[in-house]
Amino acid sequence: MRFSRESLRHFAVFLVVLLIGAGAEAQAPDPHPLAPADTSSPRATLRSFVTAVDKGLAVELEVTLSYLSSDRLYPNDRENRRRAETDRIFFQALETLDLSELPAGFRDVLAVEQVIWLSEILSRIDLPEFEDIPDHATMTSQGETRWTIPNTRIVINLIEDGPRRGEYLFSARTVARLGEFYDRVAALPYKPGAFQNFVAVIGPYTSTRTLYDIYRQSGGSFGVVPGRWMLNMPAWLTAPFIGVSVWRWFGLALYLLVGVMIARSVWLLFRKTGSDPQWRWFFTAAVVVLFAALTPPFMAQLHISGGVLYVTGIASVAVLYVVAAWAAFVGAGAIAETIVKVQRLRVGGIDSQLVRLGARLIGLVIAIALLVEGADQLGFPAYSVLTGLGVGGLAVAFAARESLANLLGSIVIMFEKPFRSGHWIKVGEAEGVVEYVGFRSTRIRTFGDSLISIPNSEVVNTVVDNLGMRSRRRQRFFVQITYDTPRDKVEAFVAGIRRIIADHPMTDDDVSYIHFNNFGESGLDILLYFYLRTPDFAVELQERETILLQVLDLAAEVGVEFAFPTRTLHIEAASDQAESDRFPSPATSLTRP
Repeated sequence: MRFSRESLRHFAVFLVVLLIGAGAEAQAPDPHPLAPADTSSPRATLRSFVTAVDKGLAVELEVTLSYLSSDRLYPNDRENRRRAETDRIFFQALETLDLSELPAGFRDVLAVEQVIWLSEILSRIDLPEFEDIPDHATMTSQGETRWTIPNTRIVINLIEDGPRRGEYLFSARTVARLGEFYDRVAALPYKPGAFQNFVAVIGPYTSTRTLYDIYRQSGGSFGVVPGRWMLNMPAWLTAPFIGVSVWRWFGLALYLLVGVMIARSVWLLFRKTGSDPQWRWFFTAAVVVLFAALTPPFMAQLHISGGVLYVTGIASVAVLYVVAAWAAFVGAGAIAETIVKVQRLRVGGIDSQLVRLGARLIGLVIAIALLVEGADQLGFPAYSVLTGLGVGGLAVAFAARESLANLLGSIVIMFEKPFRSGHWIKVGEAEGVVEYVGFRSTRIRTFGDSLISIPNSEVVNTVVDNLGMRSRRRQRFFVQITYDTPRDKVEAFVAGIRRIIADHPMTDDDVSYIHFNNFGESGLDILLYFYLRTPDFAVELQERETILLQVLDLAAEVGVEFAFPTRTLHIEAASDQAESDRFPSPATSLTRP
């Protein structure tokens, strides 16, 4: 009986799965599943990494072969449970690496690749026996803090500060160069062991020669896209372009296209509803932030690798925090405008400006905090960012000291509220009605209908006479009657004016002075001094007119006449006798109105 090559391969897979599965089931469960990796010495660290990788590969081989030998699109429950165990084993291997210099924003995505690279390297080079690697006692006695794998630049050193102080880890510099080291050894054959076995069995399914290639080709195998679909893709889709398969570029482009379409839909929706433009920008930015935050997990699902992974990760984190900072500032402004509308505050009033200023300051603080956190996530030390912001802030403050003085002046005006929009004020030589109090200047509409902008720094340092804050308006003027008015009529006229002022509903009874006050140049001066209880200039003019008309009626009733300005000139003749003979010189009275 003859068997086809495909039948023999399936039979071999069945035997491997049976042997690996039986061995795995026979293994005793780990009594300490949460125990960290032993990193007490270079020997312990290297042993922990190699042991964890070998265990993980054994379980991964079992799960992968069990899945590929079936007709199922997705792994079953048992395979998923076993894969969860590989995640725990992988984490133990990860604990032996110093990842402090990798960007924190997508460190978890990069860490997977670092472990695979280091595994690939160690499976190809000659390693010393574990007994020949120094332990903690040897390192202490020799006063050494680092150990290098012979004939390599792979260093395990002692961490001397931070939360992992006292542990021996693969150095941060080594981790940063693992991709470079892998490229140098990728053409070398595997040494006998777990790697060689894994690639020998799985390789025929994937047409690859290394575990790293299998990792890059199997993106989505245990996620949304069935793994067997990934393995059966046409060769042109799996061909690498800038180190990433063509189909992954399509997936990344589709992801970005969906993000752009959703952001644009949100923008159009809010524009169609006629909402505030700031809310429109805020929710559009929120969509961008959401997609930027989901980009690293999406790249992990696609198994994006190499330089593309690093550049895409940096870009996604930068976009995430920059757009989030901008959204915080815009959102604060949108909230302020909503408060102004809900509370029905005057749009240009000081209260509304104070709400806007407070909201923008809060938004600015949040934005700065997000930018600092974003810089930290990208690998820039937070203290360096804060120092840079401090130095830059001093430079900006020095260059824009006048603008800052005006801003501080606006804050003083908004908190102390010496005036508000609509008030009639005098600031130095400027006089008019306040139209707008901004962050830089105060605008006053003069009674000549011109608009004056006064810097707020000058406003707070100048005497401001707020005529609009008067609860009553003073009236002080004279009424002149002729000199030939009899005394009884003068007294009657003064008494009548007192009654007019006293009976008026808007005059202040406590302060009212109506008296015959002086002998004027043209007549008898009667002083009218009283207050009208009104803050409005138009009402003041109307009520003053009413009182004056009543005074006119009273004058006609009493029989007094108003004096008008007159001047009497007395001209004497010259002493010249000739002129005296020709013309007599009687006194002549000239009256001019």
